[in-house]
Amino acid sequence: MTDGEKLRRFGFDKVALLILLLIGLLAAKLIVSWRAGFKLSKPIVLQGTGLSVSVPKSGGFKQLSEGFEYDNSEFRLSCILQISSDTAVSVSWRYFLVPFKKTVAERFEAQASDIGGAIEKTGSEQFGQFPFDYARIASEKTSILLFSGITQLPDGRTLTLEVSQKGRDIDLAEKIFRSIAASVTFTPDSPLATGRKLLDNFRHSDLAAITAKKTEQNYYYIKNYTGQPLGFITDAISRKTDGRDANSLVTASLYFIRPGISSFAEQSLLRCDPNLQSFKWMSRQSDLLINRDLTTSIELDRQGKVTVQRRNIVQDFAFTSTMLPEILLDTLLESFLQSDFNSVMVDIILPDGRLAPTLVAKTEPQKAVEPNAAWAVRTEIFGTNTNQQTIYFDSTGKILLSEVHGRLSYKLEKTQRDRIIADFPQWLEKIQQIEQYIIPEKSKE
Repeated sequence: MTDGEKLRRFGFDKVALLILLLIGLLAAKLIVSWRAGFKLSKPIVLQGTGLSVSVPKSGGFKQLSEGFEYDNSEFRLSCILQISSDTAVSVSWRYFLVPFKKTVAERFEAQASDIGGAIEKTGSEQFGQFPFDYARIASEKTSILLFSGITQLPDGRTLTLEVSQKGRDIDLAEKIFRSIAASVTFTPDSPLATGRKLLDNFRHSDLAAITAKKTEQNYYYIKNYTGQPLGFITDAISRKTDGRDANSLVTASLYFIRPGISSFAEQSLLRCDPNLQSFKWMSRQSDLLINRDLTTSIELDRQGKVTVQRRNIVQDFAFTSTMLPEILLDTLLESFLQSDFNSVMVDIILPDGRLAPTLVAKTEPQKAVEPNAAWAVRTEIFGTNTNQQTIYFDSTGKILLSEVHGRLSYKLEKTQRDRIIADFPQWLEKIQQIEQYIIPEKSKE
């Protein structure tokens, strides 16, 4: 090595040492700053639920999303502070739709196992508006310290807060946890609360009453926004008066769409009690491009347990007072139009067994879109390809038109049976299968 190369290497070493020193000083400054005090964000509202929380705002924390994001039956809100390559602090709020199967102690034990650590202490304490059960969990092996807390909200939902730190020279998790836990606020008057009231009345009276008045099967074109037909939907709902299904409600639907080279179809049949205390729902989804079918069975028993069987996978969860099978959503909207509520939130069970929280609100119909509309309803669905939908109704409460906006945007236009059969003759037999659930006295369009 020449003298010049030695000098250059010596210079690089000094620069690297200086960078490491600056990183250390920055980390120390952040730690001192956080130990001295920190600021919280303005309340972040979880839309429709009456819940709001805060997250750390100062000191270099970065929020990972603008607000709560929905995934797999829970809403999440997270942020992170990266102090150095091996030192960081993360904060995560989680709002669960489905009641926990594990006890609080079992959840803490599972969290300790996940990080290869042990529970150092547990407790229960009031933080602001709510009491939290909490645990301090530490792992010497991974240098992770987790401060985890759980609280039950007044409406039965579960909220958790997890503050995790990685690094041996910081001790911020508990301080941050205590400050943020106190930021939780809850307003009982919310669309979720009104949704529960609407569903309670729907189950006990409106579902059976609306079904008794049904006199026809519905047919809708699926069209893109240039007016080109992409497919169709047909559905029917009736009350059985004889046979093995006497005094039960039956609703069936058939959905077909061909947005491009792919084609997708879904057949669905649900049998339920008039008060929806139990139901059995079978759905068959078909990818016609690759000729593959997938059947899903969803069953609610009288003990309030929903069992979902899809392929060879069986899952179950507790049925709550905010849940409704998607195939009954249009019938619920008729009940909503007749109610005094302006907005509600319900948890829709999708045909594949997933849950999709849905905000429903009355809105002014746009006559330029549908001149015959008397009412309009806007829905916002979380966790599916359909994000927003505006539904237009005539003066009798029948759907005239729906505008769907999401990953795939399209319109549903009310039409007649003969037009659907003329454009999609290959589906005649399947359409007739849906028609078998119609009360014999009613006529077809």
